[in-house]
Amino acid sequence: MSDVELKNMAFESGMELKVTGVTTPCCSRFSINVGHSRENIALHFNPRFHYGGDQEVTVMNSCKDGCWQEEMKEKFFPFRLRMEFEVTIIFADDKFYINQHNGHVVQFPNRPGDKEYDYIWIEGDVTVKRIHVN
Repeated sequence: MSDVELKNMAFESGMELKVTGVTTPCCSRFSINVGHSRENIALHFNPRFHYGGDQEVTVMNSCKDGCWQEEMKEKFFPFRLRMEFEVTIIFADDKFYINQHNGHVVQFPNRPGDKEYDYIWIEGDVTVKRIHVN
């Protein structure tokens, strides 16, 4: 189970975050989070292999002062157990564009509206191979 934190770094509007990893053989879920802390998350990107039974879904949300906001669900699910994946998050002023390894792109609003975030946190049933920010 991975738990990777990047603190005190600048992830600004116009930048790109690329995460490459491999899901574990019994992966239940993992998440990529962008924000200021674990209590203030602008983007929570959370692929879940078993949501409400056997359904595969990606949940996206934000968290303000420790309180989760209204979640959005994406039913298109390109992730597979024991397979490498790449997720690229492009930060625009008003939203995040999340490009999944098969070319499928989803959007999530930048609810806090900040122009810069300084905390990236990845956790769950994955092995993180690479993180690239530019």
